[in-house]
Amino acid sequence: MQLTDITAVVAIQDQSYGAALYEPASILVQRLQQAATSCWVAEDASSQQVLGYLFSYHSVLGEVGELGAEFTVIPDADALYLHDVAISPLARGNGIAQGLLRQAQHYANKQQLSQLTLVAVQGATSYWQRQGFHVVSKLDKSANDALASYDIEKAIYMAKQCSLL
Repeated sequence: MQLTDITAVVAIQDQSYGAALYEPASILVQRLQQAATSCWVAEDASSQQVLGYLFSYHSVLGEVGELGAEFTVIPDADALYLHDVAISPLARGNGIAQGLLRQAQHYANKQQLSQLTLVAVQGATSYWQRQGFHVVSKLDKSANDALASYDIEKAIYMAKQCSLL
């Protein structure tokens, strides 16, 4: 992902999430600057149009970032936190999300991170379970407070053991 992709990323975000999950372009830019090696876009090969994106960063299993918070560098990370994955409505069903997830898994393996983690929103828990994630139910107070910042029906913290490729 590059800074020039942010406008397209914001457009996909607007098409994918309700207002409660909106994050401004300024936060997306900060995240890209903080974790550029773990943020990706999927593009149409011929038109170069952005079809989907994934923002992720090094984290620790059980640590949940608040919605709208800046990414922070964690030196002793053991997980890759998938903060946001979204696909353009016109491109859904074409395996783009799975491709981005494979990219994240490959990156995590290269970085020797043992887990992929995320917060499932908008009822996506079953989707992520089909991708091999499981619900992490035992979280400390700060993680539960961060989940509450998503201010939607229910945000669910999930994890997946990285497998070597």
